[in-house]
Amino acid sequence: MATNKLTSRFCDIAEAGTHFDGDGLYLLVEKDGKKYWRMACYLNGKRKLLAFGRYPKISLAKAREERVQAQDLLNKGIDPVQFSKEQKQKHLDARQKEAQQAGNTFEQIAKRLHQHKGTKTTDEYRNRMLRQFEIHLFPLIGHKPIDQIKGSELLEIFRNIAERTNHGRPMTYMAIKLCQWTGEVYDLANIENNDFGNNPCRAIVKHLPNHKTKHMARICFEELSGFLKSLEAYNGYLLTRAAMWMMLYTGMRQASMRRAVWKDFDFKNAIWHRQPEKSDKNVHTIPLSKQAITLLNEIKPLTGGGPDDYVFPSVRNVHHPMSEAAVTQALSRMGYRMVGHGLRGVVSTALNELGFPPHVVEVQLGHKKESKVEAAYNDAKHFEERCKMMQAWADHLDGLLCPR
Repeated sequence: MATNKLTSRFCDIAEAGTHFDGDGLYLLVEKDGKKYWRMACYLNGKRKLLAFGRYPKISLAKAREERVQAQDLLNKGIDPVQFSKEQKQKHLDARQKEAQQAGNTFEQIAKRLHQHKGTKTTDEYRNRMLRQFEIHLFPLIGHKPIDQIKGSELLEIFRNIAERTNHGRPMTYMAIKLCQWTGEVYDLANIENNDFGNNPCRAIVKHLPNHKTKHMARICFEELSGFLKSLEAYNGYLLTRAAMWMMLYTGMRQASMRRAVWKDFDFKNAIWHRQPEKSDKNVHTIPLSKQAITLLNEIKPLTGGGPDDYVFPSVRNVHHPMSEAAVTQALSRMGYRMVGHGLRGVVSTALNELGFPPHVVEVQLGHKKESKVEAAYNDAKHFEERCKMMQAWADHLDGLLCPR
């Protein structure tokens, strides 16, 4: 049977149909003008059809080389398709092994990013980043050399995350955050290796669903009395209830409560030296009411009470802070569809409803937009006013709980 019937000139102008070159190789031209190389052959008495790619990307000469290589394998009883898959896998395994030895897999670089962030962010923040990588990305791409991860692959991963829900809320925010963190991994790879400059995440984040912020539900001022009675009757973890009371007594963020250790508290002067938060780089001096001091004295024996012990530790391990979800879950058990941060909103609304000066309320809650010097000045300037305000607020809470 004749072979090499076709010419490059003919392939360029070939019309729709099947055009044979010989020894099973032919050019398939579709009606839309697209052209594909195919090879009809037999293996162990069974007919097989091999695909060599599109013309002209795969030239006539290259297609003929593929035909010869395929026929050699067929003569040895080897399936060319399976052989190609095995060769690609061997190459991939070799690349992954090389990347593993060089420390260039996505997981290895992400873990180095986690270490580098140790002096720039809180342990809680960087550990949260690593944990989300472990849940969502390491199982899928952690083993891959970072320069072999395609942008389309990342886009699909992040879009799938965005389509999920967590406690009834869409995970669009987590998808965007993971994309941003992944971008930092790519930036670190670029710093470590000047030959690597690709960072697909900057483009990917523009194509992820927007995160729609929903205003957090909160308790109305008129509902506060009923809420306090439910809180007092809460029979869950004692320290979770205590944390909710402290959030009400101080108006502080849940993150501040969870990170607080006993050395931050000055019992003699009734002060909590709240450590800096991500959005506020200053130590914030918080006045403590008599009720807050009493509460702290009651729970201190339950926590170890050492200077570096957490004031509100985890129910499972006193050396870890209380879970982010603990307060929200407790509120849910009490029948309130509200996240823990909503308690801060309750304090803000109530203090304004009770007629306290808005600027004093703002300083108490840490809503500071001034410079570090101005913020410290306002802390000191309004401290006495805040002491009186927070004591009056604690007394008001007592009155709502036990009306006279």
